[in-house]
This record gives sequence, C-alpha cells and structure tokens, in this order.
Amino acid sequence: MERYFDLKTHKIDYRLQEIPGRPGVLFLHGCGANHTQFDNEFNTIGKDYSVAAISLRGQGKSTRPAGSRQEDMKMSALAYDIIQWLKEYNWKTPHVIACSMGGVVALDMLQQQNDLFKSLTTFGTTPKLSSSRIFTAGIWVADVMLPALFPNWTANVMSKATTSIPEAQQRLREDLKEAYRQRNTIYQLRRELANYDYTHVLRESNIPVLLQGEKDTAINREIEKLWPLFKENPLVRREWLKGAGHIANYDQPQAFYESAVRFIEEQAS
Repeated sequence: MERYFDLKTHKIDYRLQEIPGRPGVLFLHGCGANHTQFDNEFNTIGKDYSVAAISLRGQGKSTRPAGSRQEDMKMSALAYDIIQWLKEYNWKTPHVIACSMGGVVALDMLQQQNDLFKSLTTFGTTPKLSSSRIFTAGIWVADVMLPALFPNWTANVMSKATTSIPEAQQRLREDLKEAYRQRNTIYQLRRELANYDYTHVLRESNIPVLLQGEKDTAINREIEKLWPLFKENPLVRREWLKGAGHIANYDQPQAFYESAVRFIEEQAS
C-alpha cells in the first residue's frame, strides 16, 4: 500500500508490507527513478520478508522543501529522511538493497550511524567519484536543456546508452519521462553525485556489503581502483551478474533476485 511520511517541510512517498516476525528489506532507487523501480522485487521478496520501498525526496510522488536550494538535495539530506522513516516505523537493522544514487544515500546513512543495517547490497554504485569541471557543466545540458526541448528523444537515447536489453530500455524510458518533470531536482542531485567520497565507510564497515554488476563499465572502473582497499575488509565482496549493467534489476531480474535473496539468507545462517 502506498503511503506518505510527513516530515513537516516535505512528504516522502513509500510502500510498506510487513510480515510479523520476518526481517525487513528496504529498497532505495536510483537518481531519476522512484520506488516503483523495485515493484517486482517488492512483490517477490515480499512473499518471505517485510518489505519497504521509498521514493527519495523530490522524486516520484515525494516532495522536497519549498524553494530550490542546492543544500536540500545533498546526500546527507536524503539520508536524513530515510533515517527518520526507520525511527518512525521502528524498522531496526533492515537489509538494504540500493541502486546507484540510492547506494550513495545508504553509504551516507552508514556514515552517520554505522549500525543501521543488517546488510547492504548495491548495484550501479561506486563509493567514490571525482568528476571534472567540464563533466559537471555538461550535467545541465543533459538533465535540464535536452529533456526540456526533446524529452522523448533524450529518454530514448539515455535508455539505449544505459542498457542493450529492450525490456530494460522500455522501463528506463518510462522512469526518465517521469523524472523530466522534475528536471531541476534531478540536476541538483546529479551535481551532488559528481564528487563524493565514502571510501572510509566501506573500509570500516562492520556489516556485510555486496557490490553487484558486470557490464556497468564506468562504475566498475571506479570500484576497481578502490578494490585493493576494500578487499582488506572481509565483509565487503563483489559478485558479477552476467549481462547486468547499471540497473541490474531491470537487465537481469531473475539473477538479481536470486543474488539478493541468497546474500540476505547468508546473514541468517
């Protein structure tokens, strides 16, 4: 059931389905998407676990504080919303499954409080990113100008650049068309995502962390640079999902489901 969590300055849209006595699984979507990114997993994983999927502030049907302040779109601000939600609904140490920006938000949450989760699975996420000024300037063209002038064309080009799988392209096109109605928010979020560093969070993590993916070339390249640091922590590991790119649950839904559930079940054994 879809609900709203009132934070006074804005509201957070979420779905929640609980099974008494069963562990919780929390889904956090990528930039430009919303909680519907995990509709399939909500239904399948939700057969055996309590599940929650949240639309991060300013995306989907979630609102943002009035005005257009850049500081309202910082990862720490998005993380704050989720931490408050966990407290409000007494969701203690859920397993978290997060895509791209959702993974960065999860890392920020762990930076604020390192015992919030039972485990963390991320895909399309690198713990560190450093972008050039030219790239940062180009974000406005990609996220504001082109979607305003040519929304369908831009969504089509971006979906094909992200995945080669037709079914995944179609789902991503629909996500992007919805996101283009919130262009300024997406632009501000992408500016925040251009440069960040949560390397220390993974190096010092005291919870199991799984990094998924195979064809996500840019993200994998960044993780590869950092892997000599991460592999020192026995709780952090990688798993290649054959044929899966930046949005693994769209590209390879069955393999993604099996990997995610297997990782969660390992924590109970």
